[in-house]
Amino acid sequence: TVWEKYDKKYFTSILGEDGYQKIINDLIGSTVDVIFEKASKIGVQITKREFIEQYDNVAIRVYGESRLSKNIDLLIDKLISNNFKIGLVTAARLPWVEQVLPRLKNEFVFDYIISLPARKDLRPKPYADGYLEAIKQLGSIPEKTIILEDSNKGIQAGKASNAFTICLTENLPKGYEAKGADLFANNLQEVIK
Repeated sequence: TVWEKYDKKYFTSILGEDGYQKIINDLIGSTVDVIFEKASKIGVQITKREFIEQYDNVAIRVYGESRLSKNIDLLIDKLISNNFKIGLVTAARLPWVEQVLPRLKNEFVFDYIISLPARKDLRPKPYADGYLEAIKQLGSIPEKTIILEDSNKGIQAGKASNAFTICLTENLPKGYEAKGADLFANNLQEVIK
């Protein structure tokens, strides 16, 4: 939800209010490349490099203010105690991920991490490419995989990979309608149960 505040400010400054309204539904779960492409189609007047640099600054503020989801460390402990391998497939740029990981009780918990903007060989969500690559690298198969998502693009990608997909709704912006997951959880305690 912190993204919502900063996205409005940033995109209004580079696209105006009308431009922001045109792009708002494309932000959640999208990579910076996809967002820049959409912004270009509605008239952004900066280069992709400038956009990424500016958006990195926005992300630093967002992740500086954002709190970790309550019970994230408890969920991780539960997964580890049940011998799960843990992967991360994210639309976030790697520097953003590196800003958040040290805030976890065990920042080295992930067996495999894919930052989709860094992997030009993988299509972004809603395509399943990132999840299929992570499943393969973790030595699993979709039928034995659980994906935890928070965006419709992520849910679509999870479902397209044929893995069981849970949508965590607690941090979604007001009015965002998540759909298509196998299971919806209001918080991480529900995911643990």
